[in-house]
Amino acid sequence: MNSCSFPRRSRSAFTLIELLVVIAIIAVLISLLLPAVQSAREAARRAQCTNNLKQIGLALANYESSNGRYPPGSIKFGSGGVTDCTVQRHHTMFALMLPFVEQTAVYNAINFQLGSVDTTGPYGLAVNGAASNSTAYNSVISAYLCPSDTQKDSTNSTPGYSQTSYGGVIGNTDVYHWWMGCPTDPPGGHPQIESDGMFNADYSYRPSDVTDGLSNTLFVGETSRFRNDPDGNFFYFWSSDGWYGSSVSTVSRFNAMAMTIAKPNASFLIPEIGGDSTYYGDWWKNPSLALQNMGQWGFRSMHPGGVEFVFGDGSVRFIKDSINVIGGVNPLNNQLGMGVYRKLGTRSGGELISSDEY
Repeated sequence: MNSCSFPRRSRSAFTLIELLVVIAIIAVLISLLLPAVQSAREAARRAQCTNNLKQIGLALANYESSNGRYPPGSIKFGSGGVTDCTVQRHHTMFALMLPFVEQTAVYNAINFQLGSVDTTGPYGLAVNGAASNSTAYNSVISAYLCPSDTQKDSTNSTPGYSQTSYGGVIGNTDVYHWWMGCPTDPPGGHPQIESDGMFNADYSYRPSDVTDGLSNTLFVGETSRFRNDPDGNFFYFWSSDGWYGSSVSTVSRFNAMAMTIAKPNASFLIPEIGGDSTYYGDWWKNPSLALQNMGQWGFRSMHPGGVEFVFGDGSVRFIKDSINVIGGVNPLNNQLGMGVYRKLGTRSGGELISSDEY
């Protein structure tokens, strides 16, 4: 019997060099596609943030339609016959707007006569306001959170502090270092110094008070967390307008509102600038350029290149970081002029602003 031999067929396989080349090609493709994917995701997040601000703008318009004026930036001491100088209540414009962002149940759970975060009651009441209002103020309101904003982590579980990514526009007046105190019957019923912007503690305005025009006045902007915030897990919250110290020496932080004194997305300024008795509240007159860099008191976002704002007419616009913030110094009185950004922050400054300037 003859044995037949057949030629062996060689098996094809990748060599090590070929495999490395394929891996390198895949890595290059991923590196090319990843920025596009991240950009698409950020575009979607920014679109949702824009929608949030549109809801807030509509809520403010509906609040004004129902009440004849916009909400105060916050109820701190109260005004007129409901002024209390012992315990601040701290309820913010965002709490007052809850029924107009489809959160009536949360609104109804708040006792506005008690404090939002303080453990004592106003008017001499022996009531723990923070405990009474904690259920409402622990609520997460999706319309108040930008999806690009980094969320607070689970280690920060303080009751009554619910995160927000937005703040009302105070303008350029230092209403925190300088205020009139709280007499029993303050002149005009207002214990606070008045801001030049749209929102402030214990003040509320009508559309007719916005003489600069609703389309030229910033109402609410983004106040997202800082990247790598030196204060660690600090975040803005809508449940209180409190002015707080910081874990960083010489720095303070506040909530629910912010100023246009600092340029958009300005970084943390250490040490921050204190009250200036020379200019008494009107910080924008101070010729010091450092104020424009005090980002802890300004507006900021996680969007690259700028910050989203809703204007008084309900339009939402992206204000670039490069917007002009300051004007020139007047040699006659050494006072600084306002740039476009600070002008947009005022409600009745009488400034002329062209739409192509921002």
